Amino acid sequence: MKRFLSIGSFLLALAGCGQTPEKPSMPETLGEGNKPQQALWPALQSPIQKDAALEKEIASLLQQMSLEQKVAQMIQANIVSITPEEMAELPIGSVLNGGGQTPGNNPNATARDWAQLADEYYRASMNPRGGFVPIPVMWGTDAVHGHGNVIGATLFPHNIGLGASGNAALVKAIGSATAREVAATGIDWNFAPTVAVARDLRWGRTYESFGQDPALVAKLGAAAVEGLQGELGSDKFLGPRRLAATAKHFIGDGGTALGDDQGVTQGDEQILAAIHGTPYAAALEKGAQTVMASYSWWQGVHSHANSYLLTDILKERMGFDGFVVSDWQGVGHIESCSLDSCAEAINAGIDMIMVPNSPDWRQLLANTVAQVQAGEIPLTRINDAVTRILRVKKRMGLWQKSAPLVRPAVIEQWVGNYQHRAIAQQAVRESLVLLKNNNTALPIAGNKTVAVIGEAATQIAAQAGGWSVTWLGRDNPNDKYPGATSLFEGFRAALESQGGEAFYAANAEFKRPVDAAIVVIAEEPYAEMYGDIQNMDTLALGPAQTKALETVSALKARGIPVTVVYLGGRPRWLNPLLNTADAFVAAWLPGSEGQGVADVLIADSEGKPRYDFKGRLPFDWPKNPCDAEIGKFEPAFAAGFGLSYSAATVSWQALPEYTRTWQYGCLLGEHLPEAKPVVLNQMSGWQAYIELETLERQPITPKAAFEAVSAKAQLGGRQFDLTFNGLQQPRFILRNGQTHNEFLPQLAREGALSFDIQLLKRPDGKVNLGMLSGHLASSYVDITPTLIQLPVAQWFRLSLPLKCLADIRADMNKIDAPMAIEVDGSARFIIRDMEIELGGGNGKQLDCKP
Repeated sequence: MKRFLSIGSFLLALAGCGQTPEKPSMPETLGEGNKPQQALWPALQSPIQKDAALEKEIASLLQQMSLEQKVAQMIQANIVSITPEEMAELPIGSVLNGGGQTPGNNPNATARDWAQLADEYYRASMNPRGGFVPIPVMWGTDAVHGHGNVIGATLFPHNIGLGASGNAALVKAIGSATAREVAATGIDWNFAPTVAVARDLRWGRTYESFGQDPALVAKLGAAAVEGLQGELGSDKFLGPRRLAATAKHFIGDGGTALGDDQGVTQGDEQILAAIHGTPYAAALEKGAQTVMASYSWWQGVHSHANSYLLTDILKERMGFDGFVVSDWQGVGHIESCSLDSCAEAINAGIDMIMVPNSPDWRQLLANTVAQVQAGEIPLTRINDAVTRILRVKKRMGLWQKSAPLVRPAVIEQWVGNYQHRAIAQQAVRESLVLLKNNNTALPIAGNKTVAVIGEAATQIAAQAGGWSVTWLGRDNPNDKYPGATSLFEGFRAALESQGGEAFYAANAEFKRPVDAAIVVIAEEPYAEMYGDIQNMDTLALGPAQTKALETVSALKARGIPVTVVYLGGRPRWLNPLLNTADAFVAAWLPGSEGQGVADVLIADSEGKPRYDFKGRLPFDWPKNPCDAEIGKFEPAFAAGFGLSYSAATVSWQALPEYTRTWQYGCLLGEHLPEAKPVVLNQMSGWQAYIELETLERQPITPKAAFEAVSAKAQLGGRQFDLTFNGLQQPRFILRNGQTHNEFLPQLAREGALSFDIQLLKRPDGKVNLGMLSGHLASSYVDITPTLIQLPVAQWFRLSLPLKCLADIRADMNKIDAPMAIEVDGSARFIIRDMEIELGGGNGKQLDCKP
């Protein structure tokens, strides 16, 4: 799910005041020439037998509800965009909190604070005004590895670590513990588990996948569902300390080209069903009550608009009788839709629409009612969606659970419970994968003196990863994780308990004699598309590996045995470190209980292991820097590999290292497509837009838009005279009719965004130049310092290296707007001859400062 605010933009076509731009027509559902193959998918029935009395209650409720209230049940808004008082006035079906969002925007909100807000929402929904039928609201949250938004919660290893454990019983126990901690805050619904089968290591959500094997993902995903919801047929199923689970993201998000988050899923229907569909069948057989749609596309259709997959396959073929929820602003990705209007998604099978922000969700409600009245959305589709939502709420017993503050789970206060931390510590132990252990460097006897090196050893944020306290999980000090233990603290406690000693060192320059050293290296925390390894980047860890290698080499030169512990959300190309270190451990993202690593690495005082390594690789480990797509390379270590203390020692075979500079990343030689300059304003189907909004996110009228920016096309659309009047914060955008313009070849050939500019009025505010790639993924650099130095009324050519934009955010594989200019203030200039030039461009070079 996305965890940042969107630009709710008003678009105006430059040529034709007040007309909205034409949307490109969408291809057929399965792509031209393809036919549905439903027989490829398992024919299932809901494992929960229909309760005639319950269905009768739902039908009775439906008859009492107005059309407005029915549609309101299909709306999910963010806790920052609706108050309990507003809930009483317009009782929508659900609320959610985004990653890092807390009650009252208080980052230190206690579990009681969370339950208090949940209580207020619940009471408001059950005491509505305006004649609405009382229906309890349902709160959803992303507790993807524990209740990560809540200070002091237990953070379990991310799914990639649980995949390494392969222990379904343990995953089920983690699901149960997570459910208790979430229920203790008055929340009923978890947006987990992710059952994606990751097939490209560049994908930024790889750590949310249990592994590359559909069977492994199915086994562990089903266990997670059962842990969260309780066992089918038991009195624990959806009981007072359980949650509704969400199988996500339907479907194929782990199989996109280049590992591009929100990208295009590769493969035909057989691949989609066999690889990506298998875990969903397992989750549904355990009674998963909700399914979240994917941001990805398949066969030319966005998953949120794919009626074949959502309705024909999921609901009919696979017998799913719960409800489908959209992802964060997911309907806004559909070409025919906006955030406040999307009949296509509802008709395709989306039952609950996650449009978090106001006024978007309010306008969506009003627009959807109007679309039903106009016949664009059949009333039967609305009734079906609401029936599904009410069915889940009834099964969860939300009417009987009463207000959150008096629920047993809230009173018992399970957040950060010691029993849960013990489960998490066990999960850490079982997730560790030993890739190398030369000269029996491990285990380290407990009476030894050990130097622990690397900032990540002391930073809990590094071991927790994304979805921890904040969405991206970055820059969080240790005091944001009360009760947690860092790796260093775990090593120190384990050694001191056996008569040994651990001390922290910044590098290899310490003077003290030691028996061994442990070097910890880590990826920077990330979430979703911010974790994508984009464009031409390789799987090498870059400067972090270089620094660690220098440290390890210096320690080895002193005769000190060295173990490297890697913290990260996917396998990386770390061959130099693997070759140099005596031992290498992949610890993944272990969460809050860092002492679990020490449990396995540190032995007793006699050198006898306290715990053995059990973890096995859930993904192939790359041999070369560009080995990213599963099944397309010979791995250094295949999925399923893992050494242990009890098994025979495996002699080390040196892995290949590369001394050449990977100037063009993974686009080399014959793999580098032909690169040509691209004249932007002569691209097929190009259009120019003015895009803007007020700071208060209020709609902009056409008149206000052209008061903010006046624009005039000249010379057949090849020259633009732009006047910015300092109202709002507008952007001039050049688009063509293509969703994914690829500029990777131009990037590899030192391409630059070049254009001629004649300044007629110096800007009195900041001017940014950039590109847009994908939904809301924009990259800008500040060109104000250059503009204010240009003489007035003279033509100059400027060039901005594409690498500047790629390094910030733009995905050169998926450019939607090759040129965008935003101005904060007033200015006037004319631009012409916009081009992607090769060799650095022919204009004055612009700086790469964002």
